[in-house]
Amino acid sequence: MGLFSGKQETKPEFAPGETLTRRVLALLDDGAKGEEEVTASALASELALPVGDVEAELKTLVRFGNLVRRTGKNGEAHYSATPRRKLLGDLLVESRHLTAEQLKEALGEQHRTGERLGVILVDRGYVTKQIIGKMLEMQRGIPYVNLSAYPIDEILVRSLPERVIMEHKIVPLARSGDEIHLAMLDPSDIMAVDTVGRFLHGKVRPFLTTESDFSWVVNKFFDVGRKVGESLTEAGPNREDSEAANQGSAVGVVEAFDDSPVVRVLNTIVHDAVRIGATDIHIEPEADETPVRFRIDGLLADKTVLPRTVSDGVASRLKVLAGMDIAERIRPQDGRILFSVEGREYDLRIATLGTVFGERVAIRLLNNRQVQVGLERLGLFADQQATLERLLRHQHGMILVTGPTGSGKTTTLYASLSHINERVRNIMTIEDPVEYRLPGITQIPVREKSGITFGIGLRAILRHDPDVVMVGEVRDSETASIAIHAALTGHLVLTTLHTNNATGAIVRLVDMGIEPYLLTSSVLAVVGQRLVRLLCKACKGQRPALAADLELLGLPPGTDLMLPMAGGCAECGNLGYRGRIGVFEIMTMDEAVREQVLQRQPATVLLATARRGGMKTLREALAEKVREGVTTVEEFQRLTSAEAA
Repeated sequence: MGLFSGKQETKPEFAPGETLTRRVLALLDDGAKGEEEVTASALASELALPVGDVEAELKTLVRFGNLVRRTGKNGEAHYSATPRRKLLGDLLVESRHLTAEQLKEALGEQHRTGERLGVILVDRGYVTKQIIGKMLEMQRGIPYVNLSAYPIDEILVRSLPERVIMEHKIVPLARSGDEIHLAMLDPSDIMAVDTVGRFLHGKVRPFLTTESDFSWVVNKFFDVGRKVGESLTEAGPNREDSEAANQGSAVGVVEAFDDSPVVRVLNTIVHDAVRIGATDIHIEPEADETPVRFRIDGLLADKTVLPRTVSDGVASRLKVLAGMDIAERIRPQDGRILFSVEGREYDLRIATLGTVFGERVAIRLLNNRQVQVGLERLGLFADQQATLERLLRHQHGMILVTGPTGSGKTTTLYASLSHINERVRNIMTIEDPVEYRLPGITQIPVREKSGITFGIGLRAILRHDPDVVMVGEVRDSETASIAIHAALTGHLVLTTLHTNNATGAIVRLVDMGIEPYLLTSSVLAVVGQRLVRLLCKACKGQRPALAADLELLGLPPGTDLMLPMAGGCAECGNLGYRGRIGVFEIMTMDEAVREQVLQRQPATVLLATARRGGMKTLREALAEKVREGVTTVEEFQRLTSAEAA
């Protein structure tokens, strides 16, 4: 007879050394799907263990939410498996923190990217991390702690190996008597509890925390400057590494970098950049030292300083891993490294250049998940998104996306391709380089050394019966001409052009030698865009609008308006901003604009005509973002000052 009213006929088999926790949970899971109860004495008999030991374990599992306890008629405690909890999304909808439509959109993104639902909801601005924490607390019955507002015991944090903290995503908070208060992303992680108990010699009490809270702690206590400093104390003379580069598939950082001090410096720099969401790393040698800067939300920030000997070693190691010529230190080189961190694949694009003080290295960090977003995440206003979706339904024609380098053009193109990516369409791209991999789409990289240019690649694509063609960039008149003719012969063509605004793209194409009548027949629309920094939701404030602000935003004098203001807190690194979003203008090729293009009118005339037709300019869109509280007047001035100049 088994534990569960005779329904269990055989005991589960246990591996040698199986922990008591695992054995208890295995027995409970084996019994009638957790629908029946068990007592400590019955379980102890089944396991052939002292009742006291089993009862203590059962109480721990109750505290962690794995079991439910009730008192029987005879006063003896009865335990059963926890009933199925409500899902986080359902709890948020029921509590009216989230609409069913918002949940549907977030779940769709989760399906595409594999990201945690809570992270997506916070990134979209639907809820705050505090709301996520409170809902998780309700779901699991374990208290939530806001780490950025909690006095964390730094000595206790550093008493735990960093690998344990990173692997289990836990943060020891404080010691209370013989109890260790432990913040956890997953309070059911019994292995983490066992590990912390062994290292810190105490009984663990779990607290819930969120992904953003954990990231904040990591950035605070394991920042790149501190870790680089620790590694540099061990660094010896620079040694050139001659091992072959692994360029096949993504490798883990542990596989990619060995354990020498110089390599640990590189490992730390890359890890920290990934962790805080940097898009670029700049290693810039000077006379006596080498500053390292990260580009975060479009702006560069100093992170650490390396001795010259160490920076030379870092550059050499990167060149080895990227398959570059390690002996060449003067001529420009570029290469690529694929690796994965915490299950996410990253693509490092390496570029080196000889300077008067040594080799300068620029590293572009590409995360495949960042581009797998829908049109609704780009920052388009509702009417702009409806316009773009309508344009993407065309069977032929050209849609141009314009803006300076780093303005998010690639993300817009990929989101557009994802929107129309169906098995009934043949979608092909020619890119330099292929920045992100899109399933179901044929992507071809430009290889100039092999004779594959944009023009040659585009000609080849047109012989493969494509429905949709994406050209990474129109750089010359040959590519422009082929793309225009492809749009005229039954293909939908998406491409980019480096101009400051939408109207400038038409003038630029005419300057390339494209006849205006071809443009009016092929171009459906031109999308101009920029990226603007988002205010940190945790610390943003408000202030009354000044007269100068109203004039800047194009509002009548005396308008009563409260404007958003950047603050600064632990969560945003005291910057007041966190993340970026797109700002767009869409000029459609209507009859009025066509007439002006045929007459070869300048960009100013095209702009005035498009505005009369209802186009919202970048400046107007940005002003609306300020009024909506998304960003600040200071960001408005930063982005529009270049235009004014």
